[in-house]
Amino acid sequence: MDKKKAFHTAPYIVILVLGLVIIGLLLYIIPFRYGLNASMDYKASDEALDNPLTGYAPWAENVDECEDSQLVYIELKWADWEPSMGVYNIDALEERCHIQKWKQENKNAVLRFVCDEPDDDRHMDIPNWLYLSTGDGTFYDGKYGRGYCPNYSNEFFMERHALAIKALADYCNQDSFVAYVELGSLGHWGEWHTNEGSGALPMPDAEICSRYILDYSDAFHNALLLTRRNYSIAVEGRLGLYHDMTGDPDETAEWLDWIRNGGEQDTSGKELVLTPVERFWDIAPVGGEMAGTRTMEEMFGKWKNETLECVESTHMTFIGPRCPDGDLKDSEFAQELRERLGYRICVSHLETQYSFLHDELEVYMTWKNAGLAPLYWEWPATMYVYDNSGELTYWETVEIDLRELKPGTELETVSHIPFSDVFRQGFQIGIGITSPNMTQRIIPAMEGEIRDGVRIIYTFEG
Repeated sequence: MDKKKAFHTAPYIVILVLGLVIIGLLLYIIPFRYGLNASMDYKASDEALDNPLTGYAPWAENVDECEDSQLVYIELKWADWEPSMGVYNIDALEERCHIQKWKQENKNAVLRFVCDEPDDDRHMDIPNWLYLSTGDGTFYDGKYGRGYCPNYSNEFFMERHALAIKALADYCNQDSFVAYVELGSLGHWGEWHTNEGSGALPMPDAEICSRYILDYSDAFHNALLLTRRNYSIAVEGRLGLYHDMTGDPDETAEWLDWIRNGGEQDTSGKELVLTPVERFWDIAPVGGEMAGTRTMEEMFGKWKNETLECVESTHMTFIGPRCPDGDLKDSEFAQELRERLGYRICVSHLETQYSFLHDELEVYMTWKNAGLAPLYWEWPATMYVYDNSGELTYWETVEIDLRELKPGTELETVSHIPFSDVFRQGFQIGIGITSPNMTQRIIPAMEGEIRDGVRIIYTFEG
C-alpha cells in the first residue's frame, strides 16, 4: 500500500522539480539575456555645480556680482523699511535690491534687518519718527565708526520692532525667495554686540533679547533663522548660526569654543547664556561673511589654507555679503571654496536586479552627502528612465528624506521600474532633485550627462 502511494505521487514530484528548474532558468536567463542585473560604484565629483541655496551671497544691489551666484544678500535698515510709522516701503526695497529680477532667475536671498550700522558720519539707522518717540538712545563715536545706538529696552521701541518684523515677514512669507534670515536688530551691524567704550549702550537684558528672537520666530514661516551665537533660546528653537569673522583663525576658534563649551555674554542685566551644541551643522544652517581683519587678497591668497580650515571647521552653507568679488571671485581657490560650501549630494552605489515575481527592475541606490552640511529643505528626489532615443518613458519619486543625509553619511533606497520592451532596446537611468514648486534643481555631484537638470547615472546599450 505504501509503495503504491509512492508510485502515484512520483509524477507530481517530477513536475514540481521541473517547474522549479524552469523558474530558476527564467530568473537566470531573463536578467542576463537582457543585461538587466548591474552593479556600479561612483565617486563624488569636484565639478562646479552652482546649486541653489548654497555658495556666495553678494550684495543684492550689485547686479554684476550676483549674476553668477544662486544667493543674494539683502540688508534692510529700519529707517528705509518704515520711513513713516506704519508705512512700509516695499517698492523701494524691491527696486534697490532688484528683487523681482532675482526671483525671475530663481535665486534665493539672505536677509538681515539692522537698526545700527557704524559709518564715518553722525547718523541714525532707525526712522526719525521712532527717534522722536523714544530719544533715549545714544550717539557714539569710536573705533567702529559713528552712529546711533537705540535703547533696545524701550517698550515703545520693542512694540514697533515687533510690528516692523511682522510686516517684513508677511512680505517674505508670500514665497520662498528669502531662504535665510540672520537675526539682526540688536547691536552694531545687527551682530548682537555694542562698543560701550565709544558711548553706545550695552546689550539689553537676556529676557529682552529673547523677545527680539520671538519677534522673528513667530513671524517668519518659510525662511530658516540664524543667530550670531548659540544663545539658549535659539538652541532650544533649533535655529542656525552665522559667523561674521570667517577666515580669521583666532576669531573662528573663539566662536567654535562658544558653541562647543557654552558660556555667557554680558548685558545690561541678566547674562545671555550660550548653550553647547554637538554637530550644530546637522541641526540648522551656518552662514556668515568673511572677516574684516584681513584683506580678501590675503584670505584668498597667502592665507588660503587657513581660510579653508575656518570654513570646513564651521561647516558653512553660504558666505556673504563680504565674499570674493571681481577678478578674485574667478580665482581657482575662490571657486574651490564655493564648491566646498553646503551640501554635495550624490549616489555612491547603484544596483539593478530584475524581479521575475513582479516583472520589474528593482533599482537600489546608496545616497551620500560629500559636502560640509545637509540640505535643510524637504526637496523631493526623482528617478527618471529614458528609452534608447532619449525620450522619458517612466519616472518615480524616490523614498528618501534628503534632510537626513548628513555629511559623511549614507542612505539606501529602492525604486521599481515596470518591465517593458524598452530594456531590450537600451535605456538610461537618471536622478534629479527639485524644489517643491519645480522651479529649481539640484544637480547631483557625480559624473555623467546632465539632461534638463537630471544627472544620467546608468546607461544600458541594449
